[in-house]
Amino acid sequence: MDTLRWLHFSDIHFSNAEDYEIKRMRDSLVTKLGDLLGKNKVDFVVISEDLVYQCGSYDANLKKFVESVINISGITPNDLFMVPGNHDLKRTQMRTFFLEGIRAENSKFEKELINQLEKDFKKYNTFYQKIKGKSGNFIYKVVKRGEYNIFLMNTAFTAGTDQDEGKLVLEKNLFFDEIKQLKDQERCVNIAVGHHPISCFMEGNQEKIWNNFNDYNIDFYICGHLHKGAYDYDLSGGRTIPTFQCGSGRVDNYATVAFMIGELDMHSKKGKLTSYKWLVNEECWNMGGMDGRRAVSGEIEIDLGRFKKDENTFIEDEDVDEDEFRRFMMKFHEQLNHKGISDININPKDVFEKFSNMKCNKSVEKQYHSLCRYFPVIDEIMESALLTQIERESIPNIIISEYNKVCGKVTNGNEIIELIVENIFQLYKEKFSYSNSILKTYFKILVYWSIYECDIFNDKI
Repeated sequence: MDTLRWLHFSDIHFSNAEDYEIKRMRDSLVTKLGDLLGKNKVDFVVISEDLVYQCGSYDANLKKFVESVINISGITPNDLFMVPGNHDLKRTQMRTFFLEGIRAENSKFEKELINQLEKDFKKYNTFYQKIKGKSGNFIYKVVKRGEYNIFLMNTAFTAGTDQDEGKLVLEKNLFFDEIKQLKDQERCVNIAVGHHPISCFMEGNQEKIWNNFNDYNIDFYICGHLHKGAYDYDLSGGRTIPTFQCGSGRVDNYATVAFMIGELDMHSKKGKLTSYKWLVNEECWNMGGMDGRRAVSGEIEIDLGRFKKDENTFIEDEDVDEDEFRRFMMKFHEQLNHKGISDININPKDVFEKFSNMKCNKSVEKQYHSLCRYFPVIDEIMESALLTQIERESIPNIIISEYNKVCGKVTNGNEIIELIVENIFQLYKEKFSYSNSILKTYFKILVYWSIYECDIFNDKI
């Protein structure tokens, strides 16, 4: 396999009474898929559910729609991957009582409780059987395909109340029993699929999910639920793992109606995810529909970090050329808009106290030790008579700006550093002829220098 391609839908929300706008969109969707895919069919399709609206009817129209997606994509039902959402289950008073108890006590799941919670997906499972020809009665499931694997998660297993956000509960034993099958799959691309973002789980469960994703070779997670296209990068398990969130499949006043097409070069493990958005007034599809600076073009880069050469090893094994770094610094100054910044009242703190306060792992301290030897080059240029005071403030200005953007959005200092570097890299990568790894190393030196200078990183997470 040279290229892995897939199609991702979510939150279709079929109902018996659909108006003109929804019918028009769905009819155009099939046509658009035909134009986009052409002869370059996909390897698999993901529907991260909600298939229906409020456990409505899984009728012939829904079946016809799903089958049309299968046909236009050039796959078989075996390569359609579905996981239920919170609208695919039946809400009952008994379910509400069970969930309140589980969430309050964080209790263990007994077999009788699991069986009872599974019963509420009966209508969904019947439809799954009709489409796939096999049972969909599972909470977690690994599907192996040779060069890639899919880890399916029924994140809606403990959903079904009006206060689900941040309260979903992981059935840890079944989760672990399934995901550990990927322990020896480090050479494969491993994709986790669920309906909810991981942030919808209880805080302690989130940590366990990311830890296991990290340890059992998950490369990225795709989901839906929030009816908005988005991306995120989690580093709490020790390795940066992206989440790609698809928009909705139902036109309303809130949702961003969108679908995604992903493609990944299986040799370089790099690729892109393209989002297509339904324009309600223009009644046509266009690239877009994913929030975030990295996706303003409608495309976002995929670069699977698990297959990269370890960045710490790169830094230790190869010295940065000081003369080249000095030339980079001067050119970087030329690229910046030189605007002054106000005085910052920050009391200096010991660097390693900062790393502890910001919840950094030991690799950050190790990297800092390796890169701090290049701080004198920065100081030399900053003190040069060739630069005005405003020019000297330009580099701290941009790093502080990126720090302020990401600081409140993440849970540890490792991710803050990586996001600052990545955001600056995306802004200026076209301005330099260096390799990506060298350029990111240069930007990381500047970030660590800003930590040393107490410009950033004095907060406590």
